[in-house]
Amino acid sequence: MGATLSQQSAVDTINQWRSRPRHELIFDSGLHEIRHSSVSDSTANAFRFEDYAPAGDAVSPDAADFLKNIAARLNFRGKIEDCVRVYKSVRKPQLQSQLIRLRFDELRGDHNQRRYVQDELKVKMELWIQVSKICVKILFEREKKLCDQIFGDVDAAAAADCFIGTVKDSAVLLFRFAEDLSLRKQPHHTMAAVLDVYEAFLWVLPSTEALFASTPGKGIRDVCSQAYSLIQGDAVRMLYDLQHDILHDAAASDEQGGGGVHPTTNFVVGQIEVVVKNKDLLTGLIRSAPSLNFGDTAIPDEELRQYANGSGFLEQYLVLTVIVLLRNLDKKSRSYGDPCLGHLFAMNNLRSILKAIEASPNLQEMVGGRLITKMNDDLASARASYETTTCEKFLTCLRRDGIYTSRCCFRSRASKAAVRRRLNSFNDVFKKVDELHSLWKIPDLQLRNEVRLRMSEILVPRYRKFIEEFGNKPETRLLLVEGNMKHRPEELEALVRQRLFANSDS
Repeated sequence: MGATLSQQSAVDTINQWRSRPRHELIFDSGLHEIRHSSVSDSTANAFRFEDYAPAGDAVSPDAADFLKNIAARLNFRGKIEDCVRVYKSVRKPQLQSQLIRLRFDELRGDHNQRRYVQDELKVKMELWIQVSKICVKILFEREKKLCDQIFGDVDAAAAADCFIGTVKDSAVLLFRFAEDLSLRKQPHHTMAAVLDVYEAFLWVLPSTEALFASTPGKGIRDVCSQAYSLIQGDAVRMLYDLQHDILHDAAASDEQGGGGVHPTTNFVVGQIEVVVKNKDLLTGLIRSAPSLNFGDTAIPDEELRQYANGSGFLEQYLVLTVIVLLRNLDKKSRSYGDPCLGHLFAMNNLRSILKAIEASPNLQEMVGGRLITKMNDDLASARASYETTTCEKFLTCLRRDGIYTSRCCFRSRASKAAVRRRLNSFNDVFKKVDELHSLWKIPDLQLRNEVRLRMSEILVPRYRKFIEEFGNKPETRLLLVEGNMKHRPEELEALVRQRLFANSDS
């Protein structure tokens, strides 16, 4: 009889508190605990952990003492289990109501779907990052504190049972999201967003391990441990997939693209910047050297050691990513029908990579001086090849050899026909370069101006000397005024200094 009354007393007491006005409720974590501006409704898109602030303690000290007294009486009568059961039956729905307001149910996914639709994935990941922090650092910690206040001095096992029983289902679903995300093997182009989730997971992990340190919490700790292991593997997998796809990128060089920076280069540079941004996270996750075997292609171990000797594992991954990108770009540059355009393509893409490295001290440190030196040397070589190949087309027309003829006992004279052929050839080269190279690109303004200046310094004085030499000779002077010289030296200078790469900014 007494036991039955004690059990009913507990139920009645809790129900009595639940029937009170909202501001007096022990277990209500309703509208007063949340700033409406911080939690999204059905039309909002996101909320932030930093903006989520409860109005005050959910349970007053007097209320906690009152419930603690009830728990002590039931424990004395051997009915603590009944108290725990009632507590969980009341508190768990209250937690669920909080989670509903946080759009917690949206984290559930279709487990038969290998990968999320990308828009859905983005929303889920952004939501999980904020919800995980709010759950672990605010809601779960509050539940743990409340259980300890009421049951801690009465029965430690009961306190743990109350806490775990209240939050377990929510905690398992929460951490299974990170586990599920890694199992689905998201494509590497989503690496930035995926790493944000992993970073949030590791941020809440120490607090999670502390909250669930009890024996009943082992199941949740196991879920976290499994998720952490999968996250480590997935970080390595995304970097490997990135390198594999770069190496096997079949996107051809674009003749119409004017030799500009290839989309692959821009994408890879962006992914490299993601790696650098997440350096601390990835350094902790990556515990082994990168694989050099990419199916039908293998990178020689000596090549990686040449540029990454003594570097950490993450730095080796980064160096290897640059190496495979350089291989890809070299293959593309050689596929151009016009060698000049191939040299220009190599020059532009190398410059783009180097500019990104120069802009980031962390990236400079991680890539290392030897690989940066190699890229600078390759850039200088590609630039010299473009300048030499293009200038040589003009300079061939301005050679002196083959123009002068000599007869026995007479001094040599300039051949009018030879000079005419050279001028006509020069005019043809001028027209082709004007039509073609003006459509080519050097996006980097400094490099563009340097190339223009260097070519102008080579070509304009040589052309001016040719015109002056044969314009002063009686036998060839008329050729220059009869229309064979279509371009004055100033026009050649204008071609080189203004019209070459005029399409660069488009």
